[in-house]
Amino acid sequence: MTEEKPRRTGRPPLTDRTALLAAAREIGFADLTVGTVTAKVGVKYSTFYRHFPSFDALLSAAVDEILAETEFPAPGQPWQKYLTQTSATLFLLLHRHPGMAQAIVALPERPCRMVALFREMTDQLLEAGFTPRDTILAGTGVFELAILPWIDSPGTAPGGAVRREQARVTPEPLDDRVRDAIVRSVDDPPTTWIAEKVDLLVDGLETRLARSSAGLDSSA
Repeated sequence: MTEEKPRRTGRPPLTDRTALLAAAREIGFADLTVGTVTAKVGVKYSTFYRHFPSFDALLSAAVDEILAETEFPAPGQPWQKYLTQTSATLFLLLHRHPGMAQAIVALPERPCRMVALFREMTDQLLEAGFTPRDTILAGTGVFELAILPWIDSPGTAPGGAVRREQARVTPEPLDDRVRDAIVRSVDDPPTTWIAEKVDLLVDGLETRLARSSAGLDSSA
């Protein structure tokens, strides 16, 4: 009787989508390219494109994975607190992942998890009584306040002698009160700025909601 030899199943894959995604996260968004990922994993470009149709697909997957791992505030609490905490959570998340804000803005489509967060936020605002238009303005405003500071100032350290001097000497003369406020704010932690901006947004939304509830605002 002839012993049956085990069937060969072919050469095992050198890598998979999970390995590429893990390598991308280890590299970080700031230095992420197809080349850095393939070099780290030790595969060819052709292997990368078997698992991701484009570099944008890798970026989107990395953003989605990080967002999914992050504990965001749960809907159901007062909308003011929900907006404030969601913006702060996203702001600090982008602080921990340099380059992630730029990746989000550069992507042609928003990652799925970010769309889900936006849906949760807009559902809560609609339930609170906001018009559809004000709901969109509020939701996008919260996201923009958390994301845009990292686009303009990707660093993580507040303050600095150069920034203080720039605040004192400007191409156009500023009111002394404005200039003094800027100088004092240079050393504020970034979280202070984002919190105060969101508070200002929330105050405006409360006024808009009150006007809408009283039938004084026709926006829809």
